[in-house]
Amino acid sequence: MDIGVWTSRATLAEKLSLRTGTNPETTWSLRNWPDGFREGEQNRLFVAADGVWRGWFAFTEALFNPRDRAAPYAIVFNTKTWTPVPHVPARHFRGFTYRVPGITPADTSS
Repeated sequence: MDIGVWTSRATLAEKLSLRTGTNPETTWSLRNWPDGFREGEQNRLFVAADGVWRGWFAFTEALFNPRDRAAPYAIVFNTKTWTPVPHVPARHFRGFTYRVPGITPADTSS
């Protein structure tokens, strides 16, 4: 499953800075459960900032916290999996979207 989020460049930089730390895993909180998430399959979190898609992280786990009323779901991902993509224009959106660039893992490998 591929899912996309919109963020600021500063938030993306903060997530990317975790790649060199002792714990490169972090989360992205969501209000709704991401349909299509399948444990054991490739699931990607695409990130758009400043009007373009910037890249994606691989994630393997989606969690539910019923005590968090604002954003009870979280996607856990390892920041070391960051894969930049050719910049594709993206319109600003809230929440998340399944309309992400049609980029396969082979398109981003060198």
